[in-house]
Amino acid sequence: MSRTTIAAIACWFVCGLALAVEIKDYQTRLEVADDGSAQGSATINVTGAKAGRLRLPVGFAELSDVHIASAPPDVTIEPGKSGRQAFIDVTFPENATAETTLSLTYRVTGVLYVQKPEEGQKSAFPAGSRLLRHAFVNTQETPIGQYRMTVLLPNGHIVHAIREQLPRPGRKEFQPRVELDRFAGRQGAQLQFSGLRQGDRTSMEMEVVEEQRSIFWLLALLPLALGYLFAFRDTVKSQPA
Repeated sequence: MSRTTIAAIACWFVCGLALAVEIKDYQTRLEVADDGSAQGSATINVTGAKAGRLRLPVGFAELSDVHIASAPPDVTIEPGKSGRQAFIDVTFPENATAETTLSLTYRVTGVLYVQKPEEGQKSAFPAGSRLLRHAFVNTQETPIGQYRMTVLLPNGHIVHAIREQLPRPGRKEFQPRVELDRFAGRQGAQLQFSGLRQGDRTSMEMEVVEEQRSIFWLLALLPLALGYLFAFRDTVKSQPA
């Protein structure tokens, strides 16, 4: 094999890597309603885009009212489902630019729900609390550079406990997997994970309560604390010097 041929093959291989399709940034935002449904929006930045279909995993079992909010001309979408997971097929035209950004909107149900105990078992959660769970798996060969899910809780609701946040942050990660914050005056949470290859998974599960209920629980525990201090007042009383 001549040096020219080897150089051509090497150039072709390197160029192929440079033009490989990658979802550079994938941001999803859920505005959850009190009935447990949510309005979702996703913004995806694709590098190395080329004519053809790109399948987007979404991390939900069902989607409805899926629409393009913004995208380059002639980009089309088609939602679908494989097994228990929904997806969105994005089709790029022949004249697709190498770096493309598009935004989608959709609706999902059952985002916030009451965990029902198994038959004969008592619920492990206080009355009135609900769970919010999101699990995202990159089911496709296309790598995802940065995945971020932002959830806004219904007005008057707060996160009582984070029950799951996976995978655990690595040694070189300086931010928690799930971070609580306020967005547009509503409490929410943000799940983030970088470098998702095919099969990589990230998830969060939170216990959500009404903000007033959280205060009521604190008041309910106050008499118990005072009773404890009274019963053991001699033990906790400071000894004279």
